Amino acid sequence: MKPAAFEYHRPASLVEALNMLASLDDAKILAGGQSLGPMLNFRYVMPENLIDINRLTDLQGIHFESDGSVRIAAMTRQYQIEQNDQLHERLPIFREALRWVGHYATRNRGTIGGSLSHLDPA
Repeated sequence: MKPAAFEYHRPASLVEALNMLASLDDAKILAGGQSLGPMLNFRYVMPENLIDINRLTDLQGIHFESDGSVRIAAMTRQYQIEQNDQLHERLPIFREALRWVGHYATRNRGTIGGSLSHLDPA
């Protein structure tokens, strides 16, 4: 099946994305698309607007803070978490757990934020 028609938006900044989300009716956010893509195709969701946040670099990355804490941004791809040696040294559970999530191809696109917000590891 093909998704229902929607208006596609690709904001250049986080502020622009938040403004779109606040002002557009019936909008969904597209990040990795591993959960949303099938929902669109099967028409489980039919948003009027789709906001693609893939270019927003401030929502990506693994950050090691000076206090010893680790911050993983929502748009960080699962494979980036799995392959990060510094993270593996501090928190080996991430690499071990992610090896059991979906297929390697889905981990290349899937984001940690999407997995948590959809309660869907793939």
